[in-house]
Amino acid sequence: MRARSPKSSNNTITADESTLPLWMATCASSDGKGARLPEGSSAGDGVPGGGPRASAPPLKSNTTHLTDDSGTIEFTRLNGREYEGRRREITWGRGRKRKVDTPSNRGMSLYAERNRENVLKRAKTSIRRKAMHNKLNYMVTGTTRACIEDRAKFGAMVSEWERRVKHFLPNWEVIIVLEKQKRGAYHFHAAVNGWQRLTLIRKLWWDIVGGQGEGTIHIHPPPGGNEGNSQWDIVRLARYLCKYLDKAIGEDHVFDKKTYWHTRGIDNPPVTSIMVESGSEEYWANYLIQFIPGRSNHTWTDYNGAIGRTANF
Repeated sequence: MRARSPKSSNNTITADESTLPLWMATCASSDGKGARLPEGSSAGDGVPGGGPRASAPPLKSNTTHLTDDSGTIEFTRLNGREYEGRRREITWGRGRKRKVDTPSNRGMSLYAERNRENVLKRAKTSIRRKAMHNKLNYMVTGTTRACIEDRAKFGAMVSEWERRVKHFLPNWEVIIVLEKQKRGAYHFHAAVNGWQRLTLIRKLWWDIVGGQGEGTIHIHPPPGGNEGNSQWDIVRLARYLCKYLDKAIGEDHVFDKKTYWHTRGIDNPPVTSIMVESGSEEYWANYLIQFIPGRSNHTWTDYNGAIGRTANF
């Protein structure tokens, strides 16, 4: 059962126990008798920690814009994503007026460090979502005997290996991140789904690096895991893979070049959106996600709440 759009002219409803939106096709109330407000609040409360209101912040049905002005109320889109094991997250971002930077020549930006950090954040978010949505739960690592310090050269070798494996295994799905070793040579980590045909993918890697003994591919078990068990929890693997990006996007990273690789079968999780009054995003994000038992909520917002994320994993 999904929530229907209201029939009023401004398409706006007031959020209370009888009109809480249904999210991810699941009623927010665990007992099906109507929605409950967040723990410690009442129907007259506004944003947690704020003063009382006549009712909870209003909701608005879907719109094509990030924010929408309706009279004196501005609305922001909450984007919900769902993963295996009832893991869920809600994100939001209000529109901001940005200063137009003075144009600069490629590679000569005054904000190179800031741009690098933004690239890193976006890449980590993308990898985490893709890895979790596609249920990647095994990791393989590829190395070379030769000390290859040229990132472009090693990246081309990895791309060729990926292409050859895909030729023999059309349904193969993988996300690949490079890492630089202490000796300066690169190697790669690949997140995959299920146990792999190790003999095949290892032989294809040998064909690229120059034969057996010139490199190898091995299964990378989770740290501290049981002996003989190489399967990862999807959340742990996604986070672990993101750690390698701190090294992969280092000082030698060239902008407009790949920060990671993945096959065409890797896609993003579907997004379900609702509109809420600007300033109440954190309230509703925690409101909608609290009905998943057995997990702790984690909320992050910037200094004024314009950008944020709430998740139960």
